[in-house]
Amino acid sequence: MAQRRRRRKIVSVRRKRPINIDLVFFGAVAVYICVICYMGMNSTHIAGYEVNEGTLSVNHTYTGFAVRQETIYEANTSGYVSYYIREGERVSGSSLVYTIDEKGEINELIQQNAESVDLTDEDFSVIRGEIRSYMNDYNDLEFSDAYGFQSSVEGSLMDLMNQSMLESLEDAGESSMFSRVYAGGIGILEFYTDGYEGVTVESMTEEMLDASSYEPQNLKKELVQTGEPMYKLATSEKWSLIIPLTEEEAAGFQQEETKYMEVEFTRDHTRAWADFSLVYVGATPCARLDFNNSMVRFADARYIEVEFMVEDERGLKIPNTAIVEKDFYLIPKKFLVEEGDDQGFMKEIYDENGQSSTEFVSMVLYYADEEYYYADPKESDFSTGKEKIPTGTYLVEPNTQERFQIGMNDTLQGVYNINKGYTQFRQINILYQNEEYTLVEEGTSYGLTVYDHIVLNGEAVNEEEIVY
Repeated sequence: MAQRRRRRKIVSVRRKRPINIDLVFFGAVAVYICVICYMGMNSTHIAGYEVNEGTLSVNHTYTGFAVRQETIYEANTSGYVSYYIREGERVSGSSLVYTIDEKGEINELIQQNAESVDLTDEDFSVIRGEIRSYMNDYNDLEFSDAYGFQSSVEGSLMDLMNQSMLESLEDAGESSMFSRVYAGGIGILEFYTDGYEGVTVESMTEEMLDASSYEPQNLKKELVQTGEPMYKLATSEKWSLIIPLTEEEAAGFQQEETKYMEVEFTRDHTRAWADFSLVYVGATPCARLDFNNSMVRFADARYIEVEFMVEDERGLKIPNTAIVEKDFYLIPKKFLVEEGDDQGFMKEIYDENGQSSTEFVSMVLYYADEEYYYADPKESDFSTGKEKIPTGTYLVEPNTQERFQIGMNDTLQGVYNINKGYTQFRQINILYQNEEYTLVEEGTSYGLTVYDHIVLNGEAVNEEEIVY
């Protein structure tokens, strides 16, 4: 009998898959990156800034109100007018300023002759010289010079026309309906009025300091009526420029006891010295500049722009974003106690039985003025974590036993120093400030020095915060 084959039972066994090391590694990296990104988006970035010496580009350009001795002259009769002197010229009592023809016939004859002026080679040479000078000095950034060039050429042509017009006067002869008007005095001739001719420094108002609504009136006309203003004369080389300042600027000039100021007139880039003083126009502090010259160049302008020729002060340059304000206790100087290398105060304490005694408390002093030291209200004892001198604490002066209760405070401006790896407040004394940077005094007690590192964004940190 054939041997029966034994049937084998096959059992399948699930094999364990090997661990995919690459997948684990890249998964861990992905998780790490996600955590870092989350922390970066939800934490404040603390950036440092190295303190260096420098200067600030401070704008010393101002616009002032010109105060001059000016006299307005009016027409004595009505009629048609012809002018014989250009504005800005110095005149005297023998200078023919204009003529008035009541009927207009003689005036028409004068104008006809003036239109047929024959220019000589010498006349053309003068005009070409003015054009050549303007072309040599032309600057795209100084387009206002074009108006000065225009006035200069017009003035030269006016001089040539005057010669012809004066010849016409001789041909016209005398007439009761025709009158010559000579200058009423000695001075600089101008053909405009603005209502400020009688203003003095003492009678100025704050509205006069604003040039935005200034509208002078041109006095030149073909036909005038009796009593109308015809021209004015600026009669003295002594004149003043009143310039509005901020309270800080005025305080700075007062502290420096400024008596004289060199200025540059931005219109023609000439310079002049002036007596300097501070005055108030209403509630606005102003610089008063008194000149003894240069009036003739600016008799045609009421508002004049000048630049003060002062040196920009040097100091430590820091960004405005680093500046913070911090409250401090004010402690009279006589309560300061020194024990070895430590400075602090004697604090009054009480035992279990209510008996009082004193103990020395070392404190960091951030600033000192003539009367007080400035101490941090939140300065704490590292061993206990408690504030060293809470509000209401009494300090004792060791010699006199005089007591002072903590509570009076004040605010200081400063920055957070991070030289030691954590934030420390340092008081600053501001010299100048613009929109981006502040110039602070160097070498002050409890202040900054060159190459100190400070927090760029002071509002993002607190005192004694660890900086990684």
